[in-house]
Amino acid sequence: MSNTSNPNATKETMTRPTSPTTPSTPDARMNPTPVWRPSASAAGSLLLLGAALTGCGAEGTGSLTVLLEAEDVITSGIEAGDGPENIRDGWTVTFDRYIAAVGALDIHRASNEDVDVDAPEVFVVDVAQVPATGLALFQLDGLRAGRWEFNYTTPAADEGATRHASVSQADYDDMVANGWTYLIDGTLRNPSGQSCPPVALATPGAAVPNGNVSGTSPCYDATEVRFVVGAAADTHYGPCEVDEVPGFAVTSGGSTTVAMTLHGDHIFFNGFPESTEGGVTRLAQWLADCDLNLDGTVTAEELQAIAPSQLAELDDRFQDGGSPITPLDTMYTYFRAQLKTQGHFQGEGECPVDGVGHVH
Repeated sequence: MSNTSNPNATKETMTRPTSPTTPSTPDARMNPTPVWRPSASAAGSLLLLGAALTGCGAEGTGSLTVLLEAEDVITSGIEAGDGPENIRDGWTVTFDRYIAAVGALDIHRASNEDVDVDAPEVFVVDVAQVPATGLALFQLDGLRAGRWEFNYTTPAADEGATRHASVSQADYDDMVANGWTYLIDGTLRNPSGQSCPPVALATPGAAVPNGNVSGTSPCYDATEVRFVVGAAADTHYGPCEVDEVPGFAVTSGGSTTVAMTLHGDHIFFNGFPESTEGGVTRLAQWLADCDLNLDGTVTAEELQAIAPSQLAELDDRFQDGGSPITPLDTMYTYFRAQLKTQGHFQGEGECPVDGVGHVH
């Protein structure tokens, strides 16, 4: 549904919370308080707005808690194997940091888009540390009973974003200074792994080829390849739905909980599926081949130097149709494009990406 502003609409813009402080004990690092809450005056205005629109408040009001939820691959990794959820080319993946900027909620009544609530706060969170039960980031009270549509954003981090205690000050500063949406620090492991950087770009130094080639590029033994990549992937998700049911329902006097879910395996998809994820294959060799100087770490600068056509691994198994960014001129652009597709709702629920519908 269009997000075009209606000059006659009434929008409630809430106040910004106090930034969380760093707790003293490790177990407290993911304490969900303080969550973002509207000011008392804003909540009161929302109640009055609802009463005016529905007639003496007959429908009642309820509350909404919004969680950030991590797909388990971010917190537990992805195993190599032959199963549909495995990395299929021998690599295991783990994430040490999966820092994301997320928030900027926009919710409105499904029956009346003019009834609109903005929760503008953005949090910078290490999603790899989010507990299995989710991390509460927003609490909205006084919502009129009924069905609401739900939208959220993974923006570029700026100085107005709140640093969660799971994120170091140094990493937060890097996110803000570079306008990144994500800072991802992961490791590929394969006991028989190798890296085959494009021969025209590789600077192997003293590394000795192992005798294998990928296309025309020599390969080098590499059982472990780290990747540390900061990326801007500003994306609007929504209106979100689950099984074609939009948003969420508020009941009179009730409490509703929904989750913004970030998936972590899309950077290993062999394309941009417009059907279910069961149709994709997860592959990681392409990323191992981007270690141009064979120092054991892939960087954003290396991804920016490589055109997809220069990687022999990107063969006919890969399809770039449906990419939210075009053209896919570098592997960094490919990486960013996959990041833009990974926002979900309530686990596997779907959200249009920047207004373009998809199902994956």
